[in-house]
Amino acid sequence: MKGIITVSVACLILMMAGCSGKDKITKDNNPPIAPILIPHLGDTGDQPVHYQGQTINLDEDNNGIDAVPDGDWIRIPWEHFLDTDLNYVRIYRFDNFNPVPAMIDSISANSDYYLDSHSQLSTNVVYSYFIDLVDNAGNSSRSDTVSYSLLSKQVLVSPANGSTITYSSSTPIDFNWQKSGDVSTFRILVFDDQGNYIWHHDIPVTTEGDFFDYPFPSNLALQYSGKTLYWRVDAMQWDAPLGINIGSESNEWVFTITQVKDTH
Repeated sequence: MKGIITVSVACLILMMAGCSGKDKITKDNNPPIAPILIPHLGDTGDQPVHYQGQTINLDEDNNGIDAVPDGDWIRIPWEHFLDTDLNYVRIYRFDNFNPVPAMIDSISANSDYYLDSHSQLSTNVVYSYFIDLVDNAGNSSRSDTVSYSLLSKQVLVSPANGSTITYSSSTPIDFNWQKSGDVSTFRILVFDDQGNYIWHHDIPVTTEGDFFDYPFPSNLALQYSGKTLYWRVDAMQWDAPLGINIGSESNEWVFTITQVKDTH
C-alpha cells in the first residue's frame, strides 16, 4: 500500500511538472510612452518662454528643433524618455516636395536628439520629422511631428577666425559679414570660451547691400580683454504657416581681445 501511494505521488508530481512546462511565458505587449519632440521654441538671445509648465531661458540645447552652425543641418531634440527597456529610435522625414514620410535613420534610444546631417538639406524647404520609439520586446510608439526650414548661412568676414584683436577707444571691434540669400533680420551673437551666451544684437535688413557690419560694445570689449570669444551671425525670417522664425546659424569664429592704453 505504501508503495502504491509513493508511485501515485510521483505521478502527480510529474503531471504537475508537465503542466507547468506548457505554461506560456508572459510577453510584453505594452508600447513605450509616446515620445515628445520639442518644437522650435525660439532662438538664443530671445526672452524666456513658457513650455510644458516651465519657464525656459533659451540656449543652444533647449530651444527645440533648430539649425546648427556646423552645416546645412537640422537638430531634432525630444524630451527625455521615461521607459527603461528601450532599444532604438527610428527617425522619419518628409517635406513639401516629398510628402511621403521616409525613414532616414535609426539610432540608440540613449540619445536626446538627432542631427539630420546625412544629406545636404536645401534652403527654404519645410522639413518635418517624427520618430518611432521601440522597446526591447519590439513594441513601438510614435511621436508628434515638428517642422523647420533653413535659410542660407551668412558668410563671416572679420574678426577673422583665430585672430587677435587689439582694442582701444580709437580702434573699436567691428563685426563684418556678407549677406547670403533672403533674410529679414540678422542676429549677431557672442559667446565665451565655454559656449555661454554673452551678447547679441538684432539688425533688421532694410537695405539691399551685400556687406554688413556692427560694432562690439566698448564696455564688453574692455570686460573681456584678454579673453577668447566666439561670434556668429544668425539669419532669421518669420514663417507665417509654421508660426516661427526659420533661419540659419553661420559658422562660429573665435577671436581674442587684447587692450592697449590710449596715448592721448
